[in-house]
Amino acid sequence: MKIVLGNEATFEDAKKIGKAVLVAKNGKNEFCAIAGELKIISEIKNLGIVLECLTDLGFDFAILEGFELEIEEIKDEVGFNIPKAEKIDDLQKAPEFETIKSIAEKLKKGLMDCGAVGIFVGVARGVSEGKKVEMLEYEAYKEILDDKVKELVKKVKKFPGIKNVEIYHKIGKIKPGEDIVYIGVIGQHRKDIWAPLILAVELMKTDLPIWKKERFENGEERWI
Repeated sequence: MKIVLGNEATFEDAKKIGKAVLVAKNGKNEFCAIAGELKIISEIKNLGIVLECLTDLGFDFAILEGFELEIEEIKDEVGFNIPKAEKIDDLQKAPEFETIKSIAEKLKKGLMDCGAVGIFVGVARGVSEGKKVEMLEYEAYKEILDDKVKELVKKVKKFPGIKNVEIYHKIGKIKPGEDIVYIGVIGQHRKDIWAPLILAVELMKTDLPIWKKERFENGEERWI
């Protein structure tokens, strides 16, 4: 799902090209998500959870209205800057927000001859080398990240029986216990998916221009 800042006009544009939901702040601490008969009212602190639910429901676009004061918190929740969409092209260019379910659905789309999906989930550890972790922070060389991901996907797709590959790595601040990365492959048979999935995980570590900073509870920090 693509997430952008906008208004009702942006919402109407988004509906022309996909399944869209308007998420509007309607009070100091509340917001409302509306799309057709769907209506969700919740506190601002639950925005990340609601965005995950909307992604799982198959929405293509979430238009955020009135969240200018919370934009930094939202950035930390989703792992990227939320762009402002002023025209339809801006909607198409917005970054993707993914969940395990959305990755699985993308893998399966249109593939009726495949019977096995394998997904690797990377999770933030709460302890590293005996020290308690307070926060992880990921940064990427964004100018080349997309091209490197495409190269990695191309390598993995060369395996016999593999029909599709999806890779999603969160960028930004991540708390212990939260998901960091989803890597998925789909193949014709279960025996087809294990080797390419393992390779994809290893290449993700070595080939993608992404760096991690660990922040410990004792105040120590280090880049890896």
